[in-house]
Amino acid sequence: MISFSRQVKEEIVFNDFDECCEKALLLALLKLNGSLSLSSQGPVLTLRTENAKIASKTHQILKHLYQPQIEFLVSRKMKLRKNNVYTVRITKAREIADDLELFISDLPSRRILQKECCQRAYLAGAFLATGSVNHPSTSNYHLEMSVEDEDLACYLRDLLNTFHLNAKLIKRRNREVVYLKSAEKIADFLRIVGAPKSLMDFENERIDRDFSNNINRWDNCVIANEMKSVQAGQSQIADIALIIEKYGIDHFDEKSQEIVQLRLTYPDVSLAELASLYQEATGQPISKSGINHRLKKIKDEANTLRRLGKEG
Repeated sequence: MISFSRQVKEEIVFNDFDECCEKALLLALLKLNGSLSLSSQGPVLTLRTENAKIASKTHQILKHLYQPQIEFLVSRKMKLRKNNVYTVRITKAREIADDLELFISDLPSRRILQKECCQRAYLAGAFLATGSVNHPSTSNYHLEMSVEDEDLACYLRDLLNTFHLNAKLIKRRNREVVYLKSAEKIADFLRIVGAPKSLMDFENERIDRDFSNNINRWDNCVIANEMKSVQAGQSQIADIALIIEKYGIDHFDEKSQEIVQLRLTYPDVSLAELASLYQEATGQPISKSGINHRLKKIKDEANTLRRLGKEG
């Protein structure tokens, strides 16, 4: 089963982009995952990725925009997870770099990212290059992209925040990490970069999980209330028993006697239920606070008896 991050990336690469947006996406990929080197044939751009579909998308865009010679290499990592690494080596490096303004500044070209659609494509490319997102079934919603350059990280954060995503920036070891923590903002990001199926999966999983959490919280609340009712009933019965033992049942007035009998008969019910039972038995209404007032008087009297017993 593929990770949710991989699912999002593979959905993005199957999108069709306008030519201007292809340049924006390619700019992000080359800026974040690319390098420039010299060979006997002249300068060469190299892009590396562990995702074959991203490598294939890069190949497709380059062919469409620049028709360079492209060498496609596959190797295997020797450390940690021994994943394949796909390397795309590209001629016409100077022409491509000049057109994308790749090395004029550490920041992406304003000319290429003038339009909102291109800004979205650039964010999609940045996520393809360095992004990851937790599966929504986990307890921690988190999406991030990491870069080496602080200025570029700040640019990414600010670009995300033009879409009101509340992105934040932290430093992790030698990388600058731009991240989102809110489930709603992550969902918005998936919509922005063109991953509607992943967005639907994310939202469905989140709704199911939140619904389950709400049910659990409700169940816990009900159980806690039931336990409080049981504990309160047991304490009230102990108070009643002490007074009856000392003075007898006739010590209580008629209304209190009825409440006492109901509490002894129904030791676990709540005060609201006790009030309802009282009305059924006597035909006279009584409020929950009325029941509580009489039981509190019984408790105070029982506590007085206990205190006198200790003093005696």
